Amino acid sequence: MIRSSIARPRILLILFSLGLAPLLPACTTDPASGNEIASASEDGLRAFRSEDELRDFLGRLQRQRRAEADLYEESMDAEAHPMPAPPPVAQAGPSEDAAPEEGITNNQTAGVDEGGIVKSRGDLLIVLRRGRLFTISTAGGEMRAIDSIDAFPPGASGGSSWYDEMLVRGDRVIVIGYSYPRGGTEVNRFRLSADGQLTFEDAHHLRSNDYYSADNYASRLIGDELIFYTPLNLYYGGDDPLAALPGVKRWTGEGQENFERIAGPGQIFIAGDLFDDPDDGATTLHSVTRCNVASENFDCTATGVIAGWSREFYVSQSAVYLWVARDNTADANAQRTAHIYRLPLDGDRPSAIGASGMPIDQFSFLEQPDQDRLNILVTGSSHSPAIEIPRGSSGAISLIQVALADFGDGSTDVAPGDYRTFGVVEGGAYEMENRYVGDHIVYGYGRLSAYAGAGRPRVFAARLDGGDATQIDVAHGVDRIEQLGADAVVIGSGTGDKLGFSAIALDGTPRIADVFTMPAAGQGESRSHAYFYRPDAGSRGGASGTLGLPISRRVEPRFQQLLGSSAAMLFLRRNDRRFSLAGTLDAQVEGVVDDNCQASCVDWYGNARPIFLGNRIFALLGYELVEGRMRDGQIGEIGRLDYAPRMASVRDAEASPGD
Repeated sequence: MIRSSIARPRILLILFSLGLAPLLPACTTDPASGNEIASASEDGLRAFRSEDELRDFLGRLQRQRRAEADLYEESMDAEAHPMPAPPPVAQAGPSEDAAPEEGITNNQTAGVDEGGIVKSRGDLLIVLRRGRLFTISTAGGEMRAIDSIDAFPPGASGGSSWYDEMLVRGDRVIVIGYSYPRGGTEVNRFRLSADGQLTFEDAHHLRSNDYYSADNYASRLIGDELIFYTPLNLYYGGDDPLAALPGVKRWTGEGQENFERIAGPGQIFIAGDLFDDPDDGATTLHSVTRCNVASENFDCTATGVIAGWSREFYVSQSAVYLWVARDNTADANAQRTAHIYRLPLDGDRPSAIGASGMPIDQFSFLEQPDQDRLNILVTGSSHSPAIEIPRGSSGAISLIQVALADFGDGSTDVAPGDYRTFGVVEGGAYEMENRYVGDHIVYGYGRLSAYAGAGRPRVFAARLDGGDATQIDVAHGVDRIEQLGADAVVIGSGTGDKLGFSAIALDGTPRIADVFTMPAAGQGESRSHAYFYRPDAGSRGGASGTLGLPISRRVEPRFQQLLGSSAAMLFLRRNDRRFSLAGTLDAQVEGVVDDNCQASCVDWYGNARPIFLGNRIFALLGYELVEGRMRDGQIGEIGRLDYAPRMASVRDAEASPGD
């Protein structure tokens, strides 16, 4: 299954993880109509030939939806049973003057930065929290709060808007959010001076539905190119069906801005079978927008794929991959339950191939350029005659390995021989985790809790170049799988409120290298950015290094709103593959302050991160930045900065809550 995102309460929908990005296909102009059309000489998906063709197609979808709504209203009492809400929808190189920064984010793909809540530029840290940006200087071995600014335009209200992701490129800070009153995905740019001062530059809005995902990140940055995904529901385009196409508008503060279309029919693609029979899953325009963050006018363009609404995405250095399930397919073992779309970053035409099953999340994908193939771990499918799926299981788990040359117009399917089926998912697994580590795929499932179903936790590792999966028993739940140098680490809750860490050695036969158990603790955050491992300089395969992860401890209810669940940062040392406790850097609970929050007052993306900056170690814990120093394998606090925008007591906050 595709893991569903946890919806924000404000939209009352289950949102799914989202997808991202390409450059435009080569296009020519139709001399008769003036419309752009995709080059017919390229293999790949079908582009719409004209505005009239696209308008007719979208109009057909809208008429179909209206007819379905009429039938629904006739069969039910509309007042007592209101119509349910629709599903959620909605190559520039590095600049010469922008030096690469040390990475402090646990990105999935090297060279592809992901939007997060903390970034660095030189000795500056930039933090996005609760609708505001903050800069902190670490120069001279110190910590100093420099500046703060609203993450939204001056003179605008941040109410009913959510600012979740931030990226930094050169002297620009880019904040990504979603604004209901201003309509769509909001992109705000700020200038960052050498000494850390922030100045609002401009704001733009993209036509979209809410992009939020509980697991994935909406934005990516490759060089000067900002790349992100926005979904658009094709059933609701108003009087003009083309009003559903991707558009951008610049915020002026006057409230009269109109969206300017940034994609024509030649930039909208569809698989041939969905064009012929749109009732078989053509509901959503999955648009990928690319904006040059270094350009004065924030130049943007977009391309889109029309498909179903349930999706997952992955961004490699050469392409964006989008897995879209077919809405009307009930048989999980059918030859085709989805399309895999490939959107190249070099300007080639998007392409697709049919497939069966569902990826677990974005970490199920890995492009191997040297092998010219894409790997995807999927559940719910089996093309091996030796595999029988027993009742009560969650289906088979298989590794799809498809050659990039096999992507085409979407009419063909992944060959049965390109599925390596490892076995079945047993015990009614509630959720699964997976990660590619070196030349292995590591996956597992099992929670030590009542709701997760029966069965002990299971972890498996398989080489990408062939062979069976090796089962590895772990004594705790499988809540997270991450890279640990050349090895993997499985992290999960154990019995008695313990948090377990199992290092998996992947040289030779996969096996447990070491286990560490932290008593009276649980994970403080589940997002991938909350984890970081820094190998020691010169350590072969990262066999020695330092691991950081937020942990939760019991906090009084009056502190939870501002602190969240991450009350401490746990650090483990690893020496020659052996774990040892380095200690924790803790939040100062009694010092929690009322920040008089006005916008984006829920930390949907968390508020705690381990930060390794040069030879220094920090813990971001809400409005505190705590520095630690490692001596003889033990971390001790050497400094603490409270950068909160307003100082007040928790008692004052209870009397007059900022939210």
